[in-house]
Amino acid sequence: MDFETLTLQRKVACPPDRLFHLLTDRAARETWGAPNDDVTVIIDIFDMRPGGREVSRCGPKEAPHFAVTTDFHVVDAPGRLICTETLDMGDGPVSVSLITQQVSATAEGCLLSVTLQIASLSGPALFDDYKIGWNGGLDNLVHLAEAHG
Repeated sequence: MDFETLTLQRKVACPPDRLFHLLTDRAARETWGAPNDDVTVIIDIFDMRPGGREVSRCGPKEAPHFAVTTDFHVVDAPGRLICTETLDMGDGPVSVSLITQQVSATAEGCLLSVTLQIASLSGPALFDDYKIGWNGGLDNLVHLAEAHG
């Protein structure tokens, strides 16, 4: 088993309430969650609340083969979202992560800090996929928040 902690931050020119809404809205999550146009995120089950669960599929648009189960533990608008995520490719989990998202007000809007504590069951190469996926998704989130903020 391999472990890595990633901390990603984005400055966003929108109010914290708007950003938190985009983090916790089903349609918005499907819109910004894919890192690029070749990838899709499809949310099949959505229950955004403490104790709630999201079940989604992601991957190439023609065959989203990753199954993602997200369990929400803290949904505290507009500041904190804490969840655990299990990534499965069909033969069982390939990773399990603790994801902490913090939204803080700034003079220009807000700061989003995301910390991913990842346990990979399939080797360290998976960490690059996490970096690509989360960085692309967060860039999309910032664009979405600022375009309509």
